Amino acid sequence: MVGVATLGAVSLLGGCGFETRQQAAAVVNGKVIHESDVRETFDQLKAAKLDFAENIVVTALVAAPLLKDAVATSGSWKPDATYASVISSIPGATDTTKEFVAAVALIQSQKMTPADVAAYRADLQKADITVNPKYGSVVKSDQGPVYFTIGQQTPNWVKPAANPAPATPSAAQ
Repeated sequence: MVGVATLGAVSLLGGCGFETRQQAAAVVNGKVIHESDVRETFDQLKAAKLDFAENIVVTALVAAPLLKDAVATSGSWKPDATYASVISSIPGATDTTKEFVAAVALIQSQKMTPADVAAYRADLQKADITVNPKYGSVVKSDQGPVYFTIGQQTPNWVKPAANPAPATPSAAQ
């Protein structure tokens, strides 16, 4: 499980200040991913003609530190030609954009060893991840490469009935 990933907005960032809560897209083990950074990364990717939805940007940014830690021990992946090529196409890439590109390049490289994947999955299980409801919630998966997605469990086009059926009176009143 991904810890307390689906906590409500009230407890989204319990230990952080109110201003931080207002600006967070997600928090991973206490590290805030700011909405402004998500938006800037999204805009930089779009300008480079790389089409990723905002919830995918948040997903990759949530996974990025865990992926980085998983391959740090084995050294199975370091920023490579794919990473360098993408970063060179994004003038003034922010650190957050670089984190996103590194996570995607690592995943696409398929160079994670089985031990790397096991370490990543173990860290993911222990991770304290909260997500701003604006982006949806963490949806766990047994499918790699990140073993979770961030999105809506109920599609936003599904609306509850406007006039729900009235409750029937109980026989034992």
